[in-house]
Amino acid sequence: MHRKSLSTALAVVAVVALAPAVFAGNPFAGATSTSSGYHTWDSDQIDVENVSQTGAGVYVAVLDTGLVPEWQDYFPDARVAQELGTGFYQPVTFKSHSTTKCEVDTEVGALRTASYIGSRSSAHGTHVASTIIGFSYRSNTDLAQGFNLPAIQVRGIAPLATIIPVKVLADYQLPSLPKCPNGTHSQTINFGTNEMVAAGIDYVTSLKKGVLKDHPVVINMSLGGGAGEPLSAVETAAVDKAIAAGVVIVAAAGNDGEAGMDSPGSYAPVISAGATGWTGEWLDDGASGNPPANGFRYRMWWLQNVKGNGAGTAGNLSALFANSGNVDENGAGIADTYVTDFSGRSKAADQDLDVVAPGSWVRGPFASDPGYSHLPWWSKGLGDLHKNPGNFFYVGGTSMSSPHVAAVAALMLQKNPGLTGPQVESILQSSATPLPAGSRQVWDPFHVDADGNADPSFVTMSWGADATGSGLLQADRAITMTP
Repeated sequence: MHRKSLSTALAVVAVVALAPAVFAGNPFAGATSTSSGYHTWDSDQIDVENVSQTGAGVYVAVLDTGLVPEWQDYFPDARVAQELGTGFYQPVTFKSHSTTKCEVDTEVGALRTASYIGSRSSAHGTHVASTIIGFSYRSNTDLAQGFNLPAIQVRGIAPLATIIPVKVLADYQLPSLPKCPNGTHSQTINFGTNEMVAAGIDYVTSLKKGVLKDHPVVINMSLGGGAGEPLSAVETAAVDKAIAAGVVIVAAAGNDGEAGMDSPGSYAPVISAGATGWTGEWLDDGASGNPPANGFRYRMWWLQNVKGNGAGTAGNLSALFANSGNVDENGAGIADTYVTDFSGRSKAADQDLDVVAPGSWVRGPFASDPGYSHLPWWSKGLGDLHKNPGNFFYVGGTSMSSPHVAAVAALMLQKNPGLTGPQVESILQSSATPLPAGSRQVWDPFHVDADGNADPSFVTMSWGADATGSGLLQADRAITMTP
């Protein structure tokens, strides 16, 4: 069975009562892109500010949990191809194993089509899409912690690309296992079968051969099976057919760290992405030697006061600290870049890691987790403080790295629509900045000591040569090297 490697929501949200601001409605309802939006630490780490391309004319199929029903609260309507969105589903029935106490037997039903509207247990696909095309943003938790920001747009890596939402991960109910020594309760899990994922790939291939034959098409798969597991035959066939048809495929390396890479990211024809972070995350000034003045964290470290396409212009976010989100470009950012401990390492000859890209604490929409008790982020200012557990989260995982790579592929394909998947992969590898094995000191505001007490402090992140592939993704160099 093909299980999704779920990225976890890593935010700790402070709930503080305050007088909410009032909006008449979504101020960006008429927008067609986020091109004039604000840049972020992750776009800076891969040098998107040096690129004029926007991904216009390129379609990126996001094979994931689908989009939340309220996706238009976050994304410009024009950037999502609703008419091409679809989903695939197989019913899976779980029954307690007849002889063991901690295992279940499964029965899988017939594959059928479904809506692209997302799984109730996760807004993962919405967060993934937000990296590619950007999103509308306002968080009252920012205001509660002293950062009075207006409603803004956050610029996507490829803000004029068009998303095709393809739901291949669904909700399933695991039964309780009361006789198991650890005793588990009934719980909802989210995954996709091999056939569901393969059907999603085949569907995009059919679009490339049909209505999208004159457009570049990229698939992003922020999903994967267990570390070291080979790609199933049905998925291998689907990937091979897609690449032969001209589709570019990008996938996450997986979140199993030293245990190795997940498939399909480990499959050589797929462009795989491991996860990096920034040593300035959570710090007041972006300098690794200075912890936050409050001893805990600077909440807005992820956002820059720069907006617009290419190099952009200065914004008006006076609440931000001076160097907010500004990744030091000394050594192309490598001196301030680290590889996360969860990023899948290439541990075997059949595990092919191509590049690494931002995947630590990436901010984005993660509406109503769990469930659909959605209040719009712009609705009387209440959407993320009181009746709703949060519209936006900081999320970490190679699931977040993969859409950075897919979006840069879209920028390359805008410049040269005739590039094949192998050509895109070769350019991404050649243009990446090598990241040698090493270690960095990283501020962890959620660190706990051996006794379980809160202990915000610097921790050491270390990695070997098997964790970096060809190095750190560089958007500007990839565009320069694109013929």
